[in-house]
Amino acid sequence: MAAMSEMNLVIEELRTAANALISAADSLAQMYSTPEETEAKLLQERKPLSLDEVRDILRRKCEEGFAADVKDMIAFLGAKSLKDVHPDDYEPLVNAVQALGNGGDGDA
Repeated sequence: MAAMSEMNLVIEELRTAANALISAADSLAQMYSTPEETEAKLLQERKPLSLDEVRDILRRKCEEGFAADVKDMIAFLGAKSLKDVHPDDYEPLVNAVQALGNGGDGDA
């Protein structure tokens, strides 16, 4: 009986040590990861945008005076309207639309 309880104690200590090593490895990875790696990880964890979310983002940008640019971007994707845009293209579309007016490319 004593041998079994001693074995259980050793097993529990091994598990504790393993968890400590995993925690240390995660901390080191986070400290030394590049911003690109961190952003890529966040993108993998992020849920996909819905049509309603994209519509709301595009509507706000149109209200800021970029309606023609937004329409051009939708057309560039081969769609006549937002509802024709493939869901895989939502995020790149939103990223491009959000950049309107934020760069040095002559936009407001």
